[in-house]
Amino acid sequence: MQLPIIIDEIAIRQDEQGRFCLNDLHKASGGEKRHQPSNWLSLQQTIELIKELSVPGIPGTEQNQPVSILQGGSNQGTYVAKELVYAYAMWISPRFHILVIRTFDAVVSKTNKITEALTWDQQRQAGKEVRADFTETLKEHGVAGFGFAQCTNGIYRPLFGATAAQLKTQRGLKKRASLRDVMNGKELIATAFAEIVASERIEANSDSGNSPCYKTCKASGTAVSGLLVKKLK
Repeated sequence: MQLPIIIDEIAIRQDEQGRFCLNDLHKASGGEKRHQPSNWLSLQQTIELIKELSVPGIPGTEQNQPVSILQGGSNQGTYVAKELVYAYAMWISPRFHILVIRTFDAVVSKTNKITEALTWDQQRQAGKEVRADFTETLKEHGVAGFGFAQCTNGIYRPLFGATAAQLKTQRGLKKRASLRDVMNGKELIATAFAEIVASERIEANSDSGNSPCYKTCKASGTAVSGLLVKKLK
């Protein structure tokens, strides 16, 4: 299962070879006309970078190339290797460059661990680690008291249509029981992914306090929920 990168509520699509859509990155950066991918791709520096990344001797092997243009269909766009994603983001602005690097590194490294887990126990353990990181981020950004429950529910409501307390009642759990102990693999992955996205957004936005962090958690849960084929219940 390959989870998408989400930047400012824009899901960055990938093609079958794992390249990332520049058009989606352009939208996530604010969509200014001067930052259109075509403008960046025409720069001599970009042309030279693409040449360096191209596989020598086999220009016809499309899957090995750093740039691919897909025309027609719902996934049309320009797809590029991760090195070009970082270069494009740096060209747009230092802030966007840092946001892209942090988001990509965190999402790829953390979600790979949970999505590649072969058993439920492995997924559960990976989810615990993500949750611990998420809680630590909330603490570092001034969340206190009931704010932790608020942030958790900000993620749960969009994903499951209910708060943690309501879900425990629905699933016949005691008040202090852990919901993750009765989640299936897809539910664990979706919850962990939303927490990863929320943590990165809180860091990027420099959110501080219960209310700002809750709003970011809710937005992150909503963004991840929108990517699900069927809403989790």
